[in-house]
Amino acid sequence: MRHTFLLATLCAALVLGLTPRQAQACGGFFCNFQNPVVQAAERVLYVQEGAKITVHIQIAYQGPSTKFSWVLPLAKQPTLGIGSDSIFSALENATSPQFYLQTNNSENCYFNQCMYPMASAGEGDGTTQTKGSNGVTILAQEAVGPYDTVVLQGDSGAAVQKWLSDNGYDQPPATAGLLDVYAKKQFVFLALKLQKDKTDGDLQPIVLTLQETGPCLPIRLTALAANPDMPIIIWSLAQHRAIPKNYLHVEINPKTIDWFSGGGNYYTVASQAVDQASGHAFLTEYAGPSSLLKGQLAYATWDTGKLADIPEPGKFLQEMLNQGLPRTSQLQALIRKFIPKPAEFQAETDQTFYGCVQSQCAGSCGDPCTAIQAAVAKQTFDAKGFAKALQAGVVAPLQAVQTSFDNIPYLTRLFTLVSPEEMGKDPIFGVNPDLPDVPRQHTAQATPICEAGSKLATQAKLVFEDGSTLTLPVPKADSPGVCNGYGYYGANTSGRKGPIVAAGGQPAKQVEVLDESGAPIIIDPMEADKVDAELNNAQLGTPSLTADFVKSLPKITWNPDKIGGAPAVAANKNGTAISGGCSTNGRSSGGTGAWLGLGALALGVLVLRRRRA
Repeated sequence: MRHTFLLATLCAALVLGLTPRQAQACGGFFCNFQNPVVQAAERVLYVQEGAKITVHIQIAYQGPSTKFSWVLPLAKQPTLGIGSDSIFSALENATSPQFYLQTNNSENCYFNQCMYPMASAGEGDGTTQTKGSNGVTILAQEAVGPYDTVVLQGDSGAAVQKWLSDNGYDQPPATAGLLDVYAKKQFVFLALKLQKDKTDGDLQPIVLTLQETGPCLPIRLTALAANPDMPIIIWSLAQHRAIPKNYLHVEINPKTIDWFSGGGNYYTVASQAVDQASGHAFLTEYAGPSSLLKGQLAYATWDTGKLADIPEPGKFLQEMLNQGLPRTSQLQALIRKFIPKPAEFQAETDQTFYGCVQSQCAGSCGDPCTAIQAAVAKQTFDAKGFAKALQAGVVAPLQAVQTSFDNIPYLTRLFTLVSPEEMGKDPIFGVNPDLPDVPRQHTAQATPICEAGSKLATQAKLVFEDGSTLTLPVPKADSPGVCNGYGYYGANTSGRKGPIVAAGGQPAKQVEVLDESGAPIIIDPMEADKVDAELNNAQLGTPSLTADFVKSLPKITWNPDKIGGAPAVAANKNGTAISGGCSTNGRSSGGTGAWLGLGALALGVLVLRRRRA
């Protein structure tokens, strides 16, 4: 008897509201669900179309809305727009790594049900220039979605920091030195702050369009707000598979994954593998056709023209559900704006209030819905204005990115974890047409081993995709139906922070250099710091390592099956001493690179939800 089990992330599917059936599942747009799939990460989507890059950045923040500000260094002045959180939800659900355990039971020896759980591993015209006498030039100022934005240049980081702080873009004094690195390279700085009538619930992804031929991610500013092991997820939509140009690439050892919990220790394994690859390395979690998202971001059922002709708020909301519009915080903010709560119902939760507004009970609702519907009916409802805002802020952006996914053939998901002391090198990304696809789904076979006189397995022989094997004890049930204290479905894998399987050996199976053509260059992890330093000089369009340097590397002696902990071989941790990347010699002489900074700096608390090992 063979079984394959996957603990479905149903809440994630409900959050998306991708079909009318899903949208109906909790009765409305305010269901208080949270996407359980890899929220603890900075997430960026690059869309490469010839010499143009469109960058979608998801923003998360907690704190006083008056204190929110975000600063991004860029090589060139961008065109700005607003995106949708549902893009990132769809990407997470389509590309996050999954670990399946296929169990080969027999009538004489079989597994306890604790073996069965599986889980995923892992929302002005802008053209005026104003020359100031304070060392700052204002290139553009405009309102974009919920944000007030400014693009400026400065003679120094101190001048930029002072102007931002003086004009309500709160920046701590420590920002000045980090900004100076980019100011000296004549970068421009995009700064965002929430408009006066907006709160953190109005935050939306920001979209930048730049005339560049290759992405780069300045992360120096992020060090001020980062905790150890901050996850970063990069998606690249391009003609070919994306690669880290000036960072190493690492493959994890599947034997160190906790397959019994469906990869419940994935972050721990990935973090230690990255450390064994110098601390500057990415994993490829998916690489393959972008068609897996064909028709998944925008739907033909969306018709804001039909919505504009519905004068009743409740019927308007119901039609939104029927059309399958994505239930995101962005859409919820629009609902609050166009269907505000009357004063007497301010204390009602959004779920209760808008559930009543949407209810089709036709006057027989009972309290509080009857009273709520009566109060809302007395308010003016601007259906045409609501439909126009939906079209501009939700539908059009999703249709645009859907067109990109339908026309650009290849999608790559890259992942790393970076600590503040490692944020001195800005990763550059290229593409390589010669590399193979990387599936998101991974499978191991488990054969039960029983003791004499028992049909219940106490051990399992695992066979991995590469043919290697490992025998491990089987998790035991604490009591009938309860596995390891975590309930019927076994261990809680949502954090992915469990310990590595020590018997499996080292977290890093293989450390590589990926370039823009050809096969990977495999290196010994004990040489990772040396190779990482050489990669500081990598430039797009030229080989990352010279032939002589590759020849000088010693023979590989690394044994991933060696048991004895997971030593972090990286020694080059001083973020201020590392060169390379967008702001140093790593920049291509041709000026390529979409220079995007995740440096979100605020006096409030920036929610990066970083993982601590």
